[in-house]
This record gives sequence, C-alpha cells and structure tokens, in this order.
Amino acid sequence: MENRRRAPRQSACWSGFCHVEGESASGWRDCRIIDISMFGFGIRMQHPRPSGLVGKRVSVEVPAVGDSINVRFEGEVKNVARTTLRSIRIGIEFIHLSNTERAILEVLSRAGDGNQVLTLA
Repeated sequence: MENRRRAPRQSACWSGFCHVEGESASGWRDCRIIDISMFGFGIRMQHPRPSGLVGKRVSVEVPAVGDSINVRFEGEVKNVARTTLRSIRIGIEFIHLSNTERAILEVLSRAGDGNQVLTLA
C-alpha cells in the first residue's frame, strides 16, 4: 500500500482542550492528541455534530510544563471519522506556520524513536 503522507506521524498521548471556530467562547472541550506530524495532528474528542467540522478551524491547547505553561496549535479540520458512538477522530492540518513554529514542530515530531509515545508535561 502506498504511503499518502507528506511526513511521517509520531504517536502522541497529550491531553488538551479544543475549540472549534464558530462555537461559543465557553465551548472548549477535552480532547486527546493521538498523533503528530510536521503538517498536523490526529485528535480524538467528542462532538455533537461531527459532520459539520470539515473545513472549520480548530484551536488546540496542550499543557507543556505542569499547569503553568500551555502551547496552542491551530489548524483546519481535513477529515472526520467516528471511532465510537460518542467519540470522533479528526485530522487537522496546520495553517501558515512561521519558521519558529516549524522548528518547534520538528522537535516535537522527531522526539522518540517511533516506539515511544510523546508526552508533554
């Protein structure tokens, strides 16, 4: 089977908070980042209307050091798949990354040897 990915994915195990554009400011919800690449994230979360997510922007906040420092990532939903009755997996693509942001992602996506799970905090 041909690999369609532009960059390899690294498994991740990050708990975070996600917000979908157009939802209320209090609409942050728990999510789990399950993989990362230089171009985006795979995220598992619950959402009442998953069919309307493709094309929406998503902000993802992840605690980086304890509870004091959070890292925010932003991207556009490219695909959605139901994983359980209540849970979905979304693929987001990062948009307009600066050189600094690319450097941070490079460090995060290369951490581990492919058999390790990345953890922040």
